[in-house]
Amino acid sequence: MRLGWVAVLTALGCMIAAESPAQQAIKAYQPIAAQPAVEPASQAAFRAVLVKYDERADAESDVARLRELEEQRAVELVNLLGEGLTFERWRLVLSGAEPTPMGGIFVRFIDPAADKPKSVRPTYWNSGPRGILRQAEITLKSPLRAQLAELKRGATVVVSGNFFPGDHGGPFYESAQISSQPLIVERARFRMPYFSIRIAEAVEP
Repeated sequence: MRLGWVAVLTALGCMIAAESPAQQAIKAYQPIAAQPAVEPASQAAFRAVLVKYDERADAESDVARLRELEEQRAVELVNLLGEGLTFERWRLVLSGAEPTPMGGIFVRFIDPAADKPKSVRPTYWNSGPRGILRQAEITLKSPLRAQLAELKRGATVVVSGNFFPGDHGGPFYESAQISSQPLIVERARFRMPYFSIRIAEAVEP
């Protein structure tokens, strides 16, 4: 009799110790860690060119020399972006959006990696002088209008499109007139450029 109880208890122990297929699957499951977002190589290279020339401009005190640097930078950016000055799937952050008088929308994006103090801080927006504005504007009827209007400031957006060519062939840009002194104005063109872009696609990752 004693041996019979031992057998029963042994069997119960095996049943308790045994794991069901579901339990085994749960135990074997290892959550996959989220992969960090990969920044496009062209975006990192573009930013590196801006930083390089901003540092060079910061050390200059001659306006003519600053304008030479501007031309050199334009050549490098053309070589980087290629024909059409296109860019694809850049990871940018929405810094502002406002409606146009005709119901369209203007948006401004910044590069989240270009946030170092006293360094270049580029802005990318679908605006510019009248000729560019007509091509860059996102109108009321554009499919992009509704998508962008729903985004909140600070949202990460994957953006594709193209720059507009400037005087030296590189991307057209403007800068705020923060001073009446020519030297400060020219330096600001390296530190805080506003690049005009035509947005072909803008989606949250």
